[in-house]
Amino acid sequence: MRNFINFFIEKIDKIVFLVLIIISFSFIINRNFFQNSKFNFFTNNIISSVNNQTKQINNYLNLKGDNKRLKSENLALKIQLNSIGIPSNTAYKLKNYNYDVAEIISNSIKHSRNYLIINKGSNDSVKLDDGLVTNNGIIGIINKVSPKYSTAISILNIDIKINSKIKRTNHFGSLQWNGENHKIMTLFDIPKSADIKINDSVVSGGMSLIFQKDIPIGKVKNIELKEDSNYYVIDVELFEDLSSLSSVYITSNYDKNELETLKIDNEIN
Repeated sequence: MRNFINFFIEKIDKIVFLVLIIISFSFIINRNFFQNSKFNFFTNNIISSVNNQTKQINNYLNLKGDNKRLKSENLALKIQLNSIGIPSNTAYKLKNYNYDVAEIISNSIKHSRNYLIINKGSNDSVKLDDGLVTNNGIIGIINKVSPKYSTAISILNIDIKINSKIKRTNHFGSLQWNGENHKIMTLFDIPKSADIKINDSVVSGGMSLIFQKDIPIGKVKNIELKEDSNYYVIDVELFEDLSSLSSVYITSNYDKNELETLKIDNEIN
């Protein structure tokens, strides 16, 4: 306490001088309209600038969350637009699927059995057999889940088959990769009676419990009918380039467990 008093006594002249300056400055501002206006303008500019910077910082911090929400809404809208001409229950089916955005942290395309790793796991409600999609197509199926990460079987995997259809004719088949070109997959089981044309759109069939129907996949590039066969072998050029992916949507079917139970009951009976 004594040290503080001594310090105060030693600096008393400077303290008094500072107080007098503040009082004088306040007096000038309050008595002089012009000076008062300039001072208010100056301080208001500072406050506005600080508020603007604070707002920009908050907007930046919220940007990632907004982008994720907009991406999910964009995908849902695209699926709805892609389903124009389909019965109205398509809109209802959208409500049965949840879409969440994930970043890809590992991806391969050069093997015969390729996989992806994403930065979402069980902590984010990711489950086995959830699907991975983009605005341009189906990407894979979740096969392993940890708290913070998940792996997925890529569609560029010779062991995976995707229920798909020709959008124009509604003919269903199985889409599979042959292990070669990462831009080309093969659609099987389309009957030769179907009127298939080059550049016909291929979309998800919706007969699995993983992917909603009418998700864009690719277009017909080549049509082949082998001798003594009743089914076409169709090359499909993918809309999505899996060699340049950075993010995906995780899609989850809310009714999956109920539908699986019905399926098992039918198989038993």
